[in-house]
Amino acid sequence: MELANFSFYYGNTVDEQAIGALAYRNSAKTMQGSLIHDFEVNIAVVYEGTPDEPPIQHSIVNGERCQVISVGLDDLHRELLSGTHKILIKCLLEGDIIKDSQDRLSNLRRDFLRFAEPFREQKLFIGFAHFLQKYVDAKTLLQDDRVLDAYHTLLEGLHYWAGLELIERGIHPESAVWEQITGLNTPVRKLYEELTISTETLGQRVELALLAYEFSMISKLESSSALLIRVLRSRRHPWTVQELTLHPELAPVSRELPIVMRKLIYRGLVKELPMWRDSRSHGTETIRYCMDL
Repeated sequence: MELANFSFYYGNTVDEQAIGALAYRNSAKTMQGSLIHDFEVNIAVVYEGTPDEPPIQHSIVNGERCQVISVGLDDLHRELLSGTHKILIKCLLEGDIIKDSQDRLSNLRRDFLRFAEPFREQKLFIGFAHFLQKYVDAKTLLQDDRVLDAYHTLLEGLHYWAGLELIERGIHPESAVWEQITGLNTPVRKLYEELTISTETLGQRVELALLAYEFSMISKLESSSALLIRVLRSRRHPWTVQELTLHPELAPVSRELPIVMRKLIYRGLVKELPMWRDSRSHGTETIRYCMDL
Protein backbone atom coordinates (compact mmCIF):
# COMPACT_ATOMS: atom_id res chain seq x y z
CA MET A 1 0.00 0.00 0.00
CA GLU A 2 1.36 3.43 -0.93
CA LEU A 3 2.12 5.62 2.09
CA ALA A 4 0.38 8.53 0.39
CA ASN A 5 -2.90 6.64 0.82
CA PHE A 6 -2.68 7.32 4.56
CA SER A 7 -3.42 11.01 3.97
CA PHE A 8 -7.08 10.38 4.82
CA TYR A 9 -6.08 10.34 8.53
CA TYR A 10 -5.86 14.10 8.38
CA GLY A 11 -8.15 14.72 5.43
CA ASN A 12 -7.67 14.48 1.69
CA THR A 13 -5.61 17.61 2.09
CA VAL A 14 -3.39 17.65 5.18
CA ASP A 15 -4.86 19.28 8.27
CA GLU A 16 -3.94 22.96 8.15
CA GLN A 17 -2.83 22.72 11.78
CA ALA A 18 -0.31 19.98 10.94
CA ILE A 19 3.07 21.14 9.70
CA GLY A 20 3.87 17.69 8.33
CA ALA A 21 3.75 13.93 8.70
CA LEU A 22 6.15 10.99 8.59
CA ALA A 23 5.50 7.29 8.05
CA TYR A 24 7.67 4.36 9.09
CA ARG A 25 6.87 0.97 7.55
CA ASN A 26 7.99 -2.05 9.51
CA SER A 27 10.01 -4.45 7.38
CA ALA A 28 9.72 -7.39 9.79
CA LYS A 29 7.43 -10.19 8.66
CA THR A 30 6.54 -11.41 12.14
CA MET A 31 5.20 -9.70 15.23
CA GLN A 32 7.80 -9.11 17.94
CA GLY A 33 5.71 -7.88 20.83
CA SER A 34 6.52 -4.16 20.62
CA LEU A 35 4.47 -1.17 19.52
CA ILE A 36 6.89 -0.65 16.64
CA HIS A 37 6.79 -4.19 15.28
CA ASP A 38 3.13 -4.97 15.96
CA PHE A 39 2.02 -2.30 13.48
CA GLU A 40 2.83 -2.55 9.80
CA VAL A 41 2.89 1.24 9.57
CA ASN A 42 3.53 3.95 12.18
CA ILE A 43 2.66 7.54 11.26
CA ALA A 44 3.71 10.66 13.15
CA VAL A 45 1.59 13.74 12.44
CA VAL A 46 3.42 16.85 13.65
CA TYR A 47 1.77 20.09 14.74
CA GLU A 48 3.07 23.55 15.59
CA GLY A 49 1.50 23.52 19.05
CA THR A 50 -0.45 21.02 21.10
CA PRO A 51 -2.52 18.80 18.77
CA ASP A 52 -6.31 18.72 19.04
CA GLU A 53 -6.23 15.15 17.77
CA PRO A 54 -5.94 12.18 20.18
CA PRO A 55 -2.27 11.45 20.88
CA ILE A 56 -2.57 7.86 19.60
CA GLN A 57 -5.01 6.24 17.15
CA HIS A 58 -5.06 2.58 16.05
CA SER A 59 -6.77 1.37 12.89
CA ILE A 60 -6.69 -1.40 10.30
CA VAL A 61 -6.32 -0.01 6.79
CA ASN A 62 -6.60 -2.36 3.83
CA GLY A 63 -5.78 -5.24 6.17
CA GLU A 64 -2.71 -3.55 7.70
CA ARG A 65 -2.42 -2.40 11.31
CA CYS A 66 -1.65 1.30 11.48
CA GLN A 67 -0.69 3.47 14.44
CA VAL A 68 -1.01 7.26 14.15
CA ILE A 69 0.74 9.47 16.70
CA SER A 70 -0.12 13.18 16.93
CA VAL A 71 2.68 15.25 18.44
CA GLY A 72 3.72 18.89 18.76
CA LEU A 73 6.99 19.98 17.15
CA ASP A 74 8.48 20.97 20.50
CA ASP A 75 7.61 17.59 21.99
CA LEU A 76 9.13 15.83 18.97
CA HIS A 77 12.32 17.84 19.47
CA ARG A 78 12.31 16.87 23.14
CA GLU A 79 11.86 13.18 22.34
CA LEU A 80 14.84 13.29 19.97
CA LEU A 81 16.97 14.63 22.80
CA SER A 82 15.74 12.22 25.47
CA GLY A 83 15.66 9.18 23.18
CA THR A 84 12.77 7.60 25.10
CA HIS A 85 10.01 7.51 22.46
CA LYS A 86 11.45 4.94 20.07
CA ILE A 87 8.51 5.04 17.63
CA LEU A 88 8.73 8.80 17.04
CA ILE A 89 12.48 8.57 16.59
CA LYS A 90 12.06 5.74 14.06
CA CYS A 91 9.49 7.81 12.14
CA LEU A 92 11.67 10.90 11.97
CA LEU A 93 15.04 9.30 11.31
CA GLU A 94 14.04 6.32 9.14
CA GLY A 95 10.53 7.05 7.89
CA ASP A 96 9.25 8.67 4.71
CA ILE A 97 8.24 12.32 4.89
CA ILE A 98 4.66 12.52 3.59
CA LYS A 99 4.25 16.27 4.04
CA ASP A 100 6.67 18.92 5.22
CA SER A 101 5.61 22.56 5.37
CA GLN A 102 8.65 24.79 4.88
CA ASP A 103 10.97 21.75 5.12
CA ARG A 104 10.90 21.89 8.90
CA LEU A 105 10.89 18.13 9.41
CA SER A 106 13.63 17.50 6.85
CA ASN A 107 15.74 20.24 8.46
CA LEU A 108 15.12 18.76 11.91
CA ARG A 109 16.20 15.34 10.65
CA ARG A 110 19.30 16.80 8.98
CA ASP A 111 20.40 18.79 12.04
CA PHE A 112 19.92 15.83 14.35
CA LEU A 113 21.83 13.40 12.13
CA ARG A 114 24.65 15.92 11.75
CA PHE A 115 24.63 16.47 15.51
CA ALA A 116 24.52 20.18 14.74
CA GLU A 117 24.31 22.74 17.51
CA PRO A 118 22.33 23.31 19.60
CA PHE A 119 21.31 19.60 19.39
CA ARG A 120 24.64 18.34 20.68
CA GLU A 121 24.78 20.88 23.53
CA GLN A 122 21.18 20.14 24.50
CA LYS A 123 21.68 16.38 24.46
CA LEU A 124 24.87 16.75 26.48
CA PHE A 125 23.05 18.95 29.01
CA ILE A 126 20.19 16.48 29.43
CA GLY A 127 22.53 13.50 29.75
CA PHE A 128 24.62 15.28 32.36
CA ALA A 129 21.53 16.26 34.35
CA HIS A 130 20.39 12.62 34.48
CA PHE A 131 23.91 11.52 35.43
CA LEU A 132 24.00 14.14 38.19
CA GLN A 133 20.56 13.09 39.46
CA LYS A 134 21.66 9.46 39.74
CA TYR A 135 24.72 10.54 41.72
CA VAL A 136 22.59 12.58 44.13
CA ASP A 137 20.02 9.77 44.49
CA ALA A 138 22.66 7.10 45.10
CA LYS A 139 24.42 9.23 47.69
CA THR A 140 21.16 9.82 49.55
CA LEU A 141 20.25 6.12 49.43
CA LEU A 142 23.64 5.13 50.84
CA GLN A 143 23.25 7.64 53.67
CA ASP A 144 19.93 5.93 54.47
CA ASP A 145 21.69 2.51 54.49
CA ARG A 146 19.78 1.39 51.40
CA VAL A 147 22.91 -0.06 49.84
CA LEU A 148 21.24 -2.29 47.25
CA ASP A 149 19.09 0.58 45.97
CA ALA A 150 22.16 2.81 45.81
CA TYR A 151 23.99 0.12 43.84
CA HIS A 152 21.14 -0.21 41.33
CA THR A 153 20.96 3.59 40.95
CA LEU A 154 24.68 3.80 40.24
CA LEU A 155 24.37 1.16 37.52
CA GLU A 156 21.65 3.27 35.89
CA GLY A 157 23.88 6.33 36.19
CA LEU A 158 26.74 4.55 34.43
CA HIS A 159 24.54 4.27 31.34
CA TYR A 160 24.18 8.07 31.29
CA TRP A 161 27.91 8.44 31.95
CA ALA A 162 28.71 6.23 28.96
CA GLY A 163 26.29 8.30 26.88
CA LEU A 164 28.12 11.49 27.87
CA GLU A 165 31.42 9.98 26.78
CA LEU A 166 29.91 9.24 23.37
CA ILE A 167 28.29 12.67 22.96
CA GLU A 168 31.58 14.38 23.82
CA ARG A 169 33.09 12.49 20.88
CA GLY A 170 30.27 13.50 18.54
CA ILE A 171 28.62 10.05 18.59
CA HIS A 172 24.86 9.55 18.99
CA PRO A 173 24.24 7.25 21.99
CA GLU A 174 22.12 4.24 21.06
CA SER A 175 20.40 1.56 23.13
CA ALA A 176 23.53 -0.64 22.88
CA VAL A 177 25.67 2.04 24.53
CA TRP A 178 28.14 -0.43 26.04
CA GLU A 179 28.97 -1.81 22.61
CA GLN A 180 29.52 1.75 21.37
CA ILE A 181 31.85 2.57 24.25
CA THR A 182 34.04 -0.50 23.66
CA GLY A 183 37.49 0.49 22.46
CA LEU A 184 37.22 4.13 23.58
CA ASN A 185 39.74 5.49 26.04
CA THR A 186 37.30 6.07 28.89
CA PRO A 187 37.15 4.87 32.51
CA VAL A 188 33.40 4.24 32.51
CA ARG A 189 33.53 0.64 31.28
CA LYS A 190 36.26 -0.25 33.80
CA LEU A 191 34.17 1.28 36.59
CA TYR A 192 31.20 -0.78 35.41
CA GLU A 193 33.27 -3.96 35.70
CA GLU A 194 34.57 -2.97 39.13
CA LEU A 195 31.06 -2.22 40.33
CA THR A 196 29.63 -5.52 39.08
CA ILE A 197 32.40 -8.14 39.54
CA SER A 198 34.64 -6.76 42.30
CA THR A 199 35.35 -9.01 45.31
CA GLU A 200 34.80 -6.12 47.74
CA THR A 201 31.58 -5.79 49.69
CA LEU A 202 28.62 -4.14 48.00
CA GLY A 203 28.88 -1.13 50.32
CA GLN A 204 32.58 -0.68 49.54
CA ARG A 205 31.91 -0.88 45.82
CA VAL A 206 29.18 1.75 46.09
CA GLU A 207 31.41 4.10 48.11
CA LEU A 208 34.28 3.77 45.64
CA ALA A 209 31.94 4.29 42.70
CA LEU A 210 30.54 7.45 44.31
CA LEU A 211 34.06 8.87 44.53
CA ALA A 212 34.57 8.21 40.81
CA TYR A 213 31.14 9.70 40.07
CA GLU A 214 31.99 12.88 41.99
CA PHE A 215 35.32 13.31 40.21
CA SER A 216 33.69 12.82 36.80
CA MET A 217 30.79 15.10 37.68
CA ILE A 218 33.14 17.92 38.68
CA SER A 219 35.32 17.49 35.59
CA LYS A 220 32.32 17.44 33.22
CA LEU A 221 30.22 20.14 34.91
CA GLU A 222 31.43 23.19 33.00
CA SER A 223 31.66 21.57 29.55
CA SER A 224 28.29 19.83 29.91
CA SER A 225 26.69 23.11 31.02
CA ALA A 226 28.17 25.12 28.14
CA LEU A 227 24.71 25.80 26.67
CA LEU A 228 23.38 27.34 29.89
CA ILE A 229 26.61 29.24 30.55
CA ARG A 230 26.56 30.71 27.06
CA VAL A 231 22.97 31.92 27.49
CA LEU A 232 23.74 33.42 30.91
CA ARG A 233 26.63 35.35 29.35
CA SER A 234 24.57 36.56 26.40
CA ARG A 235 23.36 39.65 28.28
CA ARG A 236 24.58 41.78 31.18
CA HIS A 237 21.28 41.76 33.08
CA PRO A 238 20.76 38.70 35.36
CA TRP A 239 18.17 36.09 34.38
CA THR A 240 15.17 34.69 36.23
CA VAL A 241 14.63 30.96 35.89
CA GLN A 242 11.37 31.71 34.04
CA GLU A 243 13.29 33.69 31.42
CA LEU A 244 15.83 30.89 31.05
CA THR A 245 13.19 28.20 30.52
CA LEU A 246 11.58 30.31 27.78
CA HIS A 247 14.84 30.85 25.90
CA PRO A 248 14.59 28.99 22.55
CA GLU A 249 17.77 26.98 23.12
CA LEU A 250 16.99 26.16 26.76
CA ALA A 251 13.28 25.38 26.43
CA PRO A 252 13.96 21.74 25.37
CA VAL A 253 16.08 21.22 28.52
CA SER A 254 13.88 23.19 30.94
CA ARG A 255 13.14 20.12 33.09
CA GLU A 256 16.84 19.61 33.72
CA LEU A 257 17.70 23.27 34.40
CA PRO A 258 17.13 23.33 38.20
CA ILE A 259 19.49 20.50 39.23
CA VAL A 260 22.30 21.66 36.94
CA MET A 261 21.83 25.29 38.03
CA ARG A 262 22.10 24.35 41.71
CA LYS A 263 25.32 22.43 41.07
CA LEU A 264 26.80 25.37 39.12
CA ILE A 265 25.96 27.68 42.02
CA TYR A 266 27.41 25.23 44.56
CA ARG A 267 30.66 25.05 42.57
CA GLY A 268 30.81 28.86 42.34
CA LEU A 269 30.40 29.05 38.55
CA VAL A 270 27.06 30.88 38.69
CA LYS A 271 25.89 33.62 41.06
CA GLU A 272 22.36 33.88 42.45
CA LEU A 273 21.14 37.39 43.17
CA PRO A 274 17.98 37.95 45.28
CA MET A 275 16.20 40.99 43.84
CA TRP A 276 13.58 42.96 45.76
CA ARG A 277 10.50 43.70 43.68
CA ASP A 278 8.53 46.42 45.46
CA SER A 279 6.61 47.08 48.67
CA ARG A 280 3.69 45.01 47.40
CA SER A 281 5.80 41.85 47.26
CA HIS A 282 5.47 41.36 51.06
CA GLY A 283 9.12 40.46 51.52
CA THR A 284 9.30 38.11 48.55
CA GLU A 285 12.55 38.18 46.59
CA THR A 286 12.96 37.02 43.00
CA ILE A 287 16.18 35.10 42.46
CA ARG A 288 18.14 36.02 39.35
CA TYR A 289 21.15 34.24 37.95
CA CYS A 290 24.32 35.45 36.28
CA MET A 291 27.87 34.31 35.66
CA ASP A 292 30.40 35.06 38.37
CA LEU A 293 31.68 38.58 37.75
